[in-house]
Amino acid sequence: TTGSDAFATISTSTSTSASNHHSSAFLSRRTTALNTATTTTNSDSTGSSTNNMPKIATKDCYTPDQLKAALHSLLDDSDDPAFDGRHMYGYGDATHELSMLQTITATVFLDYQTYMKDPSTIPSKDDLLAQATAFAKDHGPMLDLSQVISDQAPRMALAAEFKRASPSKGNIATHLKAGDQAALYAQAGANVISVLTEPHWFLGSLDDLKEVRLATNDSAAGRPAVLRKEFIVNEYMIAEAAAFGADTVLLIVAVLPQHLLKRLIDYCRLIGMEALVEVHADDELEVALAAGAKVIGVNNRNLHTFQMDLGNTQHVAQLLSDQNKVFAHGDVDATYTVCALSGMSTSMDVDRYRQAGVGMVLIGESLMRATDPQQAIRDLCLDPSDFESQQLAGGGAGGAYTRGTQMVKVCGITNADDALVACQAGANLIGVIFAPKSKRCVSVEQAQAVVETVRSFGERRSVMSVMEAPANQQPLPLPHMVSMAQRLEDAGRRPMVVGVFQNQDPEFIQQMVQECGLDMVQLHGKEGMEACSTPGVPTIRVVDIETDAATGKASSTAVEDLLQQLTSDPAAILLDTSIKGSTEGGGTGVTFDWSIAEKIQNAGLPVLIAGGLTPENVQDAVTSVRPWGVDVSSGVEA
Repeated sequence: TTGSDAFATISTSTSTSASNHHSSAFLSRRTTALNTATTTTNSDSTGSSTNNMPKIATKDCYTPDQLKAALHSLLDDSDDPAFDGRHMYGYGDATHELSMLQTITATVFLDYQTYMKDPSTIPSKDDLLAQATAFAKDHGPMLDLSQVISDQAPRMALAAEFKRASPSKGNIATHLKAGDQAALYAQAGANVISVLTEPHWFLGSLDDLKEVRLATNDSAAGRPAVLRKEFIVNEYMIAEAAAFGADTVLLIVAVLPQHLLKRLIDYCRLIGMEALVEVHADDELEVALAAGAKVIGVNNRNLHTFQMDLGNTQHVAQLLSDQNKVFAHGDVDATYTVCALSGMSTSMDVDRYRQAGVGMVLIGESLMRATDPQQAIRDLCLDPSDFESQQLAGGGAGGAYTRGTQMVKVCGITNADDALVACQAGANLIGVIFAPKSKRCVSVEQAQAVVETVRSFGERRSVMSVMEAPANQQPLPLPHMVSMAQRLEDAGRRPMVVGVFQNQDPEFIQQMVQECGLDMVQLHGKEGMEACSTPGVPTIRVVDIETDAATGKASSTAVEDLLQQLTSDPAAILLDTSIKGSTEGGGTGVTFDWSIAEKIQNAGLPVLIAGGLTPENVQDAVTSVRPWGVDVSSGVEA
């Protein structure tokens, strides 16, 4: 089997029909940066530009056959396509449909094929390397990625990413400027700035790359290395990266045959770069090692299916250990470096990988969405001593909870569309109500539709697993609640579905958990703390703060009463309003005395608050009380 028919038999000629098909559809250059470079390089002695570089197509102008042929052509110069392409998704399957990763890579290939069709109209590789040399003379030499990472030990190195959009999440932060965001990252201690330069799905450009390098070149915290994150398929793209100020590039094993991967790694080293080589599956690690990779990035996201598994980095680290590869961060004998890519957002994520010997974490979406990315970086606790201090400050007997609002719950969701809106807005918890008295009570089918949507958004297929202490290590109630709060934050970086019940049979609750796939349960009746141990998933216990409707005041003993009632059964405590004299708590649309929540948190117990929260008053709640979480429902209904 040859490279061009390894996946399917395709009669289309990529070199001719693909360009003819869309030659009239070109809308713009792939990046304005390429335009600038070409104009500079191809000007004649009089200064007039001879640039007539072909225009680059939009992402949907290629046919499926053209995309398949483009991907297959990466194997054309292989001496053994079956061996070099053995790890490539769908290899040898004539019915295979390209994944999104493969579609993007094939589009990039065709874009560059068109761009490079007439070499006389574009800068050559030598031209780009000359430009890189001139850039280095003006702005400093390239940094070695492996050295940048190892120099941080024992601190975890951070690659902070700039990406405006992605195929799985759509637009993320299209309003941000690359240089401004990168400067914030660098000032907060990022050691690498990852820049998406792919224009169609990620809305990036080479201009962004250069802007980031120039904006961080003189950072007081030390210059970070700049990574071109792209779907690189040829040496030319690596030379471009160097010309626009990059220190390193990403090479994705999943779409690169082994012979091509080795060629690209060797070319990087020839021009002074150490590439970040990305793997996800076991066979991809095998290919990366055979091709000579030294800095290995483990993507926790399967880019073919978009499913996330945060344990994947630890799995690959174990495979390397089993092969006696030395990589532990800070080990003077290490010859490899392991980096964790995708899905991380908390200090617990960082510590998880620290324990596995990982040297760098790459974090993008959560930093792009953060209102204060510098604080978000500080909260990662990259230095192990900072993590230890955070754990102590997080609470325990006698220690006030001071970390502010970490969780947002949107309750009363009844359909998949609203669930998606809540997820896109950043909610951590999506509440579906099973209490029959509620006007928002859902059926099994409605709940299942919400669960399916939330799982799809979070790129998972099953119930979210929230780590708990072993039964023989269950702590006292207060330390337990503090620990669970941090674990729920860890899990809640991907939204979870909470089933809300009120005075209903435990058997019914367990049945709904199983049939609907609920991640958590919330008990909103008179069930008691101990009932939280029966649903089989982490359970939020609602505690009603009885409030006098006339005065808005709660009982003077409310704080003491709650702390005395507390057991290790709930995963979290939610405070809601109960009107004095009413037989049913919650759902009042009335706020309680928030000073109660503040006093409870001062005693060390992180809590969510609900009751009468609206867009008009939630800011006051978050800034004055700084609860661990907020729960909104009717206050955000359209």
